[in-house]
This record gives sequence, C-alpha cells and structure tokens, in this order.
Amino acid sequence: MNETDEKKISTPRGFSEKEFTLIQELVKTKLEQGSQLEYEQYESYEVPPGTYFSMLKKPAASIKYGQIAFNMACIRLFEGVEYILPMLSEKKKSLLVVMCKEEESSSVAWARIKDDRWVNKNVTSPDFVEDIFKIMEDWDRKARFKAIGQLVMTDRGLGLRFDLKEAVMFDAKPEEYIDPKTGETKKRRIKYYPDQYKERYGKTYSDYMASHPTQDYEPFDDYITSSLGKTYSDAMKDKATAEAEKAEGESNDAGTAISETGSIQTDNIL
Repeated sequence: MNETDEKKISTPRGFSEKEFTLIQELVKTKLEQGSQLEYEQYESYEVPPGTYFSMLKKPAASIKYGQIAFNMACIRLFEGVEYILPMLSEKKKSLLVVMCKEEESSSVAWARIKDDRWVNKNVTSPDFVEDIFKIMEDWDRKARFKAIGQLVMTDRGLGLRFDLKEAVMFDAKPEEYIDPKTGETKKRRIKYYPDQYKERYGKTYSDYMASHPTQDYEPFDDYITSSLGKTYSDAMKDKATAEAEKAEGESNDAGTAISETGSIQTDNIL
C-alpha cells in the first residue's frame, strides 16, 4: 500500500485531505501545549429559519389566493407519484400531504409528465386555499406565502408537512429600486418573516431541535381532508362503510342473478 492509499483510508468522510491535515496540525499543537480544545455550548445561540437561505433545493409550497404550487424539490423526493392527499390542521397550523391513488375522492394531481420527465403542476382550489387563509387569520389574501416542507412518517408512509407558522410572505406587487452598481431601475419582491423573528435572529437551539425531531411521526388525528371537510379517520370510516355496502350490494345482485338463472334453467328442463 502506497502513501496515497493510506491518506485516502485515514481521511474521514466529509473532510478534504487539506482540511483533515489542518485539523491534525491543530490537535498536535494543542497536545504539545498541554491544552484541550474548547467546548462550545449552544445555549446562547439562535438558529435562523430555513427561509433565510435559498429554498430551491428544499421541498417548499408556494401559496397564493386560489392556488398552491409545490416546487421541484418536492416532486423529486416522490418522483413518479402523480397524486397527493392534502390535509389541514387548524390546531397545528400545518399543511400535510401524503401520496395516494387517483381513485381517492380527495386526490389532487401535483405533478405531470412533460418531455419524458416529471414536473410540478399548479393546484388550483379557491375553496381549499380559503380554508388555509381562515386558519392563518393574519395572512394578506393579496400576498404570496412560501413554507418549507419537512419529511415525516405517517400511517400511509412518507409525507411532507408544511409549518404555516414559519411561512414567509412576499408582497403582491414588486418594489422598484435603483441598483447601486449599475444605476438601473429594477424590481424586487419584499419578503416578510413571521412576527416571532422580529426581535431575534431565530429559534434557540433547543426549540429548533424540538421542531425537528430525528424520528418524526405525524398522526392524522388533527388533520381534515381537503374536499370532504372531515377528519382523516372519519373519512376512512365512511370509505370503509361505503365499500362494505357496495360489496354487500354486489353480493345481493349476484344472488338474485343466480336465482333468476336457476328459474330459467328449470323452465327449460320442464
């Protein structure tokens, strides 16, 4: 084994060879000085909201009056899935989407195939979006809102939960400003963050971790399905009842058909 191979094996994943060498030199210096690396606690730090940074590669939902659009990061996470079941929780102020089949009564197409690849599709539903604005009482119906999605586990498999309390607001009309470098008049949309961040940089580390548990399971108890206006559990009970009644009806029809066929056969024999 040559020296290059040894370096490849001994360099931890996530560090470049140069970074690892610098760390080794730092540790060596500390040991020679008889000192230890300082331990840094999180208690005085605040974690800025994810909406402070680029959201292009993060799953996000864009909501404006009458319409919702899920970005391509959402579609890529569940590539090949065309239909979702959207649910709202007034208690949690959250939007939850799980994957479903087209046949479900509240299914919504959030993606489509274009040029042999999956792309996002605008979801138009004034009534459903009106329910969102009713839950978020202080939202301006003329503005646009964007919320980051978090991957969660549900009774129906993986889903995406969007915390509406963390959504950022964009003005309906762009603001004109003068570019200091070029002197040109340009336009930009002003972004507003939730009130909880007005006097601070973000959440404390403990609050941040509490809202991002490592093993996140999302129950459906507090969610209402979009078009039925029922909790998920009630909707599933009604579905099971309807299917049972349908099966019973089909069974009765089949029995009647057999009886009628039997009578005809008897007549033919006679």
